[in-house]
Amino acid sequence: MTDRVRVPDPALMRRAGRRMTVALVLVVVLTMFFTVGGGTLLAAGELAGLPLAVGGTVLQIAAIVLVVATLRIRRTLDDRSVARSSLASAHRTTGWVRRVVLGTLVALLGYGVVRLVLGDPWSLATACLVGIGLFFLARGSKAMRAAQEQSLNPQAT
Repeated sequence: MTDRVRVPDPALMRRAGRRMTVALVLVVVLTMFFTVGGGTLLAAGELAGLPLAVGGTVLQIAAIVLVVATLRIRRTLDDRSVARSSLASAHRTTGWVRRVVLGTLVALLGYGVVRLVLGDPWSLATACLVGIGLFFLARGSKAMRAAQEQSLNPQAT
């Protein structure tokens, strides 16, 4: 087994790194409203801000981790191949990010349901709002992981 994985289009991989960085900046800026707004609500004593603060923070950190893992693969690009070790590392990282994001989503929805039973519908509403972003990030990381799996094991397809 070689330590290199063939890349069909190296130019696309170079462009993808720049595009992911731009997307990361947009995600961090847009989710900052969740994080800051949730923190402000918590500081004011409103427990409905907890899902926004926690969910926004998880969204930001998860997006940063995914982009860094992808850029580490891109850094090993040599001619028409990348290092298998960096691709395998990104594959593991993507799996962990997905599990953390889904765990956070379930925990925040559970928190929202408990608060709803206690008479606070806003906690569930904010959990659902930030849950949309968490769901799509988990879905995207699943697609990334599948593509990485296909690159690591091309004979399986």
